[in-house]
Amino acid sequence: MYEKFFEQAQSSLKPISELVALNAKIFEQAAEKQAAFFKDFVNDSIAFTKELSSQKDYSGIYQTQKAYLENLQEKWIAASTDAYETFTANQEKIGEVFKRTTAV
Repeated sequence: MYEKFFEQAQSSLKPISELVALNAKIFEQAAEKQAAFFKDFVNDSIAFTKELSSQKDYSGIYQTQKAYLENLQEKWIAASTDAYETFTANQEKIGEVFKRTTAV
């Protein structure tokens, strides 16, 4: 009797453990990607500052700022797209867990 009770408890807790594992994985991925994004941001900002300080005229300053902001925009779009794809994929996996759980 106790064996059946423990088997039922384990089977009912399995979806919860799957959800916790999925959430832990996505938080880990998000933290890694965020750290890489901010590291690149800081490095690009330092390079921008060095380049900006070497400019002698307004045209050079404008071109340096323009290139920096375009690069920043591209990285921001890439990071946003990547985050969206990651969260969408995780949402699909969570949906599969719920489908399996409710089908039982």
